[in-house]
Amino acid sequence: MVTPCELPERGFWFAPTIFTGVTQAHRIAREEIFGPVLSVLTFRTPAEAVDKANNTPYGLSAGVWTDKGSRILWMADRLRAGVVWANTFNKFDPTSPFGGFKESGYGREGGRHGLEAYLDV
Repeated sequence: MVTPCELPERGFWFAPTIFTGVTQAHRIAREEIFGPVLSVLTFRTPAEAVDKANNTPYGLSAGVWTDKGSRILWMADRLRAGVVWANTFNKFDPTSPFGGFKESGYGREGGRHGLEAYLDV
């Protein structure tokens, strides 16, 4: 489903798009997509959601939406992602370190922990 919107006439732009009916076999479920794209995969249990989320060579970020704080903590502990947001997405504290897992990056940038690698004290 492509969301209708005005796009600039110059440059390379892609309209916000939602992919439904996605399975782990689809390329869009396995690759790291940077753009206004959402792939929807279904799951029956939180454990199945974690298994599907971790079944990729990437691990930059993840988001968990739920009304149960204990579920957020349980899932965040098991998701292999550099950042796990709870009931929000893409909100950063500039003093916090940021980085990914697997092919999404090594180490951390930002914050005191990110700077320590560059300091000789």
